Amino acid sequence: MLKMTVMWSCSSFVSYLLVFMNKYFEGSIFTNNYIEGAAGILASQMGGTLYARYGMKRSFIFSFGLSLLGGVLIFLLESHLVPVPASILLSFPGPIKNQKEMSLNYLVPKLAFIAKLGIHIAFLCTYQASFSDDTIFPAAKRATSIGYCQLIARSLTILAPEVTELKKPLPIMFQSGMVLLALMVSLTFNGSASSVKTKKV
Repeated sequence: MLKMTVMWSCSSFVSYLLVFMNKYFEGSIFTNNYIEGAAGILASQMGGTLYARYGMKRSFIFSFGLSLLGGVLIFLLESHLVPVPASILLSFPGPIKNQKEMSLNYLVPKLAFIAKLGIHIAFLCTYQASFSDDTIFPAAKRATSIGYCQLIARSLTILAPEVTELKKPLPIMFQSGMVLLALMVSLTFNGSASSVKTKKV
């Protein structure tokens, strides 16, 4: 139950954090919200198939790893630790300041899509594992166990709007840190996809 509490907490907190960050991500808020929807639609199509084919452990590693990739790349750009590639920078007209701004407006929404796609798949896999896998929660204790996990996860998630208001790049650092924690916990699950019998929810 402790492991699944981490899965629930990280996927819920990061999912809502990225939603609230739409207004602060580079690029248009409308574009960022469209990307949010596209990531959710694609994740709902991919998540179930991914879980059924590769099992819980690999699905968690893939999804949290994907979200971590997007988050780390956004952090590197927002903190100016890594410059925008010259090939992208020079594709925009105007002085260097405008080029940097326009290139970030171009890159960050795409990286946010990767981070959001990963966390949406992770959230879906968390639901799938919790409600259908008897090796995670036995049927007799499932409702209570999920209730405890969600209580802690939702209690943590209410802090997401507050974290969003922190100065850049702190919010995306929180995202990357939470996803990294979930990724490390994912490595401790049973790796055999065939040994997990799932039921349709």
